[in-house]
Amino acid sequence: MRITFDGAAGEVTGSMHLLEVNGQRILLDCGLYQGRRADTYERNLNFPWEPASIDCVVLSHAHIDHTGKLPNLVKQGFGGNVWCTAATRNLSAYMLMDSGYIQEKDVEYLNRRRARRGEPPVAPIYTRDDARDTLPLFVSVGEGRPVPIANGVTLTFRNAGHILGSAFVELEIEEFSSGKRRRLVFSGDLGRDEIALLRSPAAAREADLLIMESTYGARLHGRYETALRRLREVVCETARRRGKVIIPSFAVGRTQEIVFALNQLDARGIFRRSLCLWTARWR
Repeated sequence: MRITFDGAAGEVTGSMHLLEVNGQRILLDCGLYQGRRADTYERNLNFPWEPASIDCVVLSHAHIDHTGKLPNLVKQGFGGNVWCTAATRNLSAYMLMDSGYIQEKDVEYLNRRRARRGEPPVAPIYTRDDARDTLPLFVSVGEGRPVPIANGVTLTFRNAGHILGSAFVELEIEEFSSGKRRRLVFSGDLGRDEIALLRSPAAAREADLLIMESTYGARLHGRYETALRRLREVVCETARRRGKVIIPSFAVGRTQEIVFALNQLDARGIFRRSLCLWTARWR
């Protein structure tokens, strides 16, 4: 058995890990590398191995840095199953199409600049049509349901609590050449307890091999109510100064949490009471 890491190792985006066992190749996530255009185009255009040689792909969740190279993988010859949860399949249908649209528009802008410099045009990494061709390969599996995905390899998804449909991956592996049995756990991105819109992450069983993200591994998260109180303080203080609150946020997952939290505060009457108090003071 052999594991090769390409992306999301010592960095954040472009998650892609290749597992080779029993003469088969299983790709864990197939994420787009995100950064400056000069650094990303060639990296996202090419693969370190032949795409047609991949037998199947296992997705942890739908974020583009974990799924965004799939249309290019298919475009270059991959035709196996893409295993994921049902919600990940549904989200990916929208997100990959949107990613294809962004690729097209980005190249339009870039080619206008290249034309002014007398340079030849470049093609998008993939298009919306390429993204659409990828969707029939998705096979959704319920959480906690073991399913064989390759010779000697059984997949089980467990709730990761990161975004809708996110899961960490358990692979029960029987290595034919040695007769050894191993459990490989791939975390994908892990959520936290007490997220209002999602169930808390499930507990992983023991693992012989663990591939784990560590984006927030150096610090502890506070409680949800603490974060809610801090959000209230920032919004109320900014409103008192008649300013504007601008919150940069991931479009899938984090934005919904923030909108829900603001709605919670509004439902409790906190903003109305504060505004009435400040209006009286201004008068």
